[in-house]
Amino acid sequence: MLPNQMVKTLIGKMIKVEMKGEESDLVGRLESVDDYMNLHLSNAVEYKNDEKVRNLGHIVLRGNNVILIQPYE
Repeated sequence: MLPNQMVKTLIGKMIKVEMKGEESDLVGRLESVDDYMNLHLSNAVEYKNDEKVRNLGHIVLRGNNVILIQPYE
């Protein structure tokens, strides 16, 4: 299974995203993903050291800045 197909199986689920050059993680519901791995998250929240920093709402993350995508429980 290709990586973008694997990520597409997570649509509608909560995911945790680690971004390049950032100390904080983003958690939100994956709404869509394209072939460039650009991610659209809803109900996104920023966490730093497992502490909530702020609510971000709907955001789009550029695929070339994403380091890690994992399911979030």
